[in-house]
Amino acid sequence: MNQNGSQKLIARLREQLSQFPDNRMPFSIYMSSCLYDVEHGYYMSHRPKVGRDGDFYTSVYVGDFMAQMISRYIVQRTAARGWQPEQVRIVEWGAGPGRLAAQLLRALYANDYTPYSYTMVEASAHHRTEAEQTLVPLLSAQTQIEWWDMAEFQRCASHSPVIFIANELLDAFPIERVRWATSHFEQAYVCWDERKDRLELIWGPASSDVIQWMKQHQIHLRNEQIYEAHISGTVWLSQVMQSMAAAEMIFIDYGDITEELTASHRMNGSLMCYRNHIASDDPFAAPGEQDLTSFVDFDVFKHVVLHTGTGECIVYPLIHQQQFLLEYGIMDLLQSHADLNPFSEVARHNRAIRQLLLSDHMSERFKVMRISKGPL
Repeated sequence: MNQNGSQKLIARLREQLSQFPDNRMPFSIYMSSCLYDVEHGYYMSHRPKVGRDGDFYTSVYVGDFMAQMISRYIVQRTAARGWQPEQVRIVEWGAGPGRLAAQLLRALYANDYTPYSYTMVEASAHHRTEAEQTLVPLLSAQTQIEWWDMAEFQRCASHSPVIFIANELLDAFPIERVRWATSHFEQAYVCWDERKDRLELIWGPASSDVIQWMKQHQIHLRNEQIYEAHISGTVWLSQVMQSMAAAEMIFIDYGDITEELTASHRMNGSLMCYRNHIASDDPFAAPGEQDLTSFVDFDVFKHVVLHTGTGECIVYPLIHQQQFLLEYGIMDLLQSHADLNPFSEVARHNRAIRQLLLSDHMSERFKVMRISKGPL
């Protein structure tokens, strides 16, 4: 049975499989192709991904309240570090279509805060084009709007204080699916099932690199328990930490600590797929046409920050997104009104704030990790 998804990507995946021993590839390579293939990857395509016409929502599509709270965080941390706004480079990694960038710059300007540069790192050429169009009204401001890749970041990030923002970025790194099989680690591979005429997942012995990573981060699993190992994400973060001399960093993503992600009620891991606002756990349902993601293990990323060995770093206690929003004063934005019309502007305004705060996927599942690097 032919599967749905980009048939051109599936054909390319089959060609890739022929280059691997036993015609099977590690799950991370499959996931990377599905998301980032230059021509047919999900994030690289022109189709809408976020919002009503896309596959999922993010906090920046629920008004501009998250941007306003992040702007307050930036103002507070800049003052705490003794930096002047005109010295600061804001770096948003995974900027997407530029919605957060536009909201955040407007919020900062409203508070008389003009950073030296707003620098975006975004792999998708389509998203970059969208972001450039979104930011046109802000191009006359004093802030330089720049685009970097990893190489430029590594060359230049140490030249000025950095405010580093990663909103729903860590979950987008390709992962390895790993499980414990009685006495050893196994990892997931992808192969082509001729009989079913579709891509399938099989388990095989874990590579030495995967085993070493699991041991390094002290990931202990129950028998047959699956865990998503963010190996590529930790490599990336290590490179990022080494490139900056002084930085304030904020990561917003859904995830938890290791103890929770390896608890007995999480035997099947946290891999999820999103398409047309419908969630599933089948990574082969529509290759190239659905988002693939998994919960972030914040303990693992904390371990990377503290053991990179590139100067003094502080990782502040992990908090819920709800707590972050309350801490930076989102309740101040609620508006008093006597209008009984639920569709009035002020009613929609207050409803959006409640949506961010209520105990659903926009609040308790999302966590905020804050980091300081360099002498305080």
